[in-house]
Amino acid sequence: MFEKYSYKQKIHALIVLFFMLSIVAYKRSFHNLFEVITTYKTTSKKADDINTKTKNIDSLIKDVAYLDKIIGKEGITKEIVQLGIVSFASKNAPEVSISDLQPIHDYPEDDYHIITNQLDITGNADQLLKLAYDFEKKFNLSRIVSMNFYITKKNNKSEVLHLKMIFQNYENNK
Repeated sequence: MFEKYSYKQKIHALIVLFFMLSIVAYKRSFHNLFEVITTYKTTSKKADDINTKTKNIDSLIKDVAYLDKIIGKEGITKEIVQLGIVSFASKNAPEVSISDLQPIHDYPEDDYHIITNQLDITGNADQLLKLAYDFEKKFNLSRIVSMNFYITKKNNKSEVLHLKMIFQNYENNK
């Protein structure tokens, strides 16, 4: 059957047949393989991005916990914080007395607002220092930003030692 064709015609037919089979093979299998490879590369890049972001989330969670420790917990109402300050002072140092408790001061900004509580207590130096230390180390609802020791005289006879502590919380408005 193929004897009537010359070798030159047979080679041309084989070359055409080879290209036709190559095109069919490319369309049927290699094209899909190349698409799968590109999809794999893009999804592996996305997976790497997600993994690096989840690592960053863990560090962000640690940072938020550290900031909560430094500036007080977020999401607690200002009245609860003030009640917590008073109850902490009365439980941890029953020998000191609260001489003044200022109303809550709220200072709003664009991105956050600052809640300030002021407590004035009286007692001897050791009691006041111990209570201030306990507030600094154990109290987690708010942070002390200022402490001021001062003495007042009553009837020019007795001197009373006071400690004025200012507590602040920072709340995010976003």
